[in-house]
Amino acid sequence: MAGKQSGRDGRNMTEGQMLEELIGIHARAAGEAISSLLNREIVISNPEVRDMAVRDVEYGILEPAIFIKSCLTSNMAGNTVMIMRQRDMQAFLNELMGSDELPDPDYVFDEVAMSAAGQLMNQMVHASASAMAGYLGNTMDFADCQLLLSDGTKDLAYAIGEERDAKILAIHYRLEIKDIMESEFIECFSETALDSLFQELEAKKKRMMSESREPERTQTAAKQRTAGPEYGTAAPVKKPAGYQDDLVGASRGGGSLESGKKTIHKNLGLIMDVPLSVSVEIGKTKRRLKDVLNFNNGMVVELDKQADAPVDIIVNGQLIARGEVVVIDDNFGVRISEIVNTRSIIGNGELS
Repeated sequence: MAGKQSGRDGRNMTEGQMLEELIGIHARAAGEAISSLLNREIVISNPEVRDMAVRDVEYGILEPAIFIKSCLTSNMAGNTVMIMRQRDMQAFLNELMGSDELPDPDYVFDEVAMSAAGQLMNQMVHASASAMAGYLGNTMDFADCQLLLSDGTKDLAYAIGEERDAKILAIHYRLEIKDIMESEFIECFSETALDSLFQELEAKKKRMMSESREPERTQTAAKQRTAGPEYGTAAPVKKPAGYQDDLVGASRGGGSLESGKKTIHKNLGLIMDVPLSVSVEIGKTKRRLKDVLNFNNGMVVELDKQADAPVDIIVNGQLIARGEVVVIDDNFGVRISEIVNTRSIIGNGELS
């Protein structure tokens, strides 16, 4: 789905228009996920959306095809099926393996190939679901994919789990792998899945309408609170006897800031014995799957860090320091030379 998300005001859009926008987000995120995995520019574009019966979906041009089935989860339900050419999936796998070979008409999707294709599609649908959930403001996701080969015994009705006369939403896309191929595929949403999407779009629109009215209600309430008895000016506010502003009290040594610090120290004391995972990273690199499978004894893997560069000290995934490797007796150690971000461990650094 080429092009960026529309800047239209959702409050003035119909649910059908919002669905078109959601489909655009869905397809764009899917293309970006595959592009990232294959390190190749992939564009999914030109959606054509149609309501039709299962039996009316024409996918003969995609045969021999592969069905990629998933279903909506979390607060939604319903099945979805993508229909792709088997040769297109083979092209994806070749790119994943770093192979320059063209798709082979006699290629056999064995258990290993189906597993690799399934993992690739899982990455794509979960990335797409995350983008859709962000648009809808919910927690929707797709279940892991099931892959079925169209072998004459399995058709779309079987894959999507619906009767042949059941209504579905069919979306035709263009698929392009830059400098390699141009193709197409079809995605189908069952009626249950489509109903779930429309329910979430309706809820989103109601939220937007409510949020748009909230500032007006707030302003009206503020005017009512501050209106004077006669001229609409703010009435004077009487402070009770002995009133003292918290900030003034704090600046005069009233102790409110100190008590806050004591509370923070006390709370930190409760978690000081929590174990953390500390690791040291000397460098990293990226390799294609075929290169990793060719690893053997004695092979040297070059990292992206200079030999004299400091190593990274990571706590629970967070970089906090750097240092140099030392040897203590028979063990490696790290002499810390730079503290990077210890404040992130205890929040925003209110203790300073």
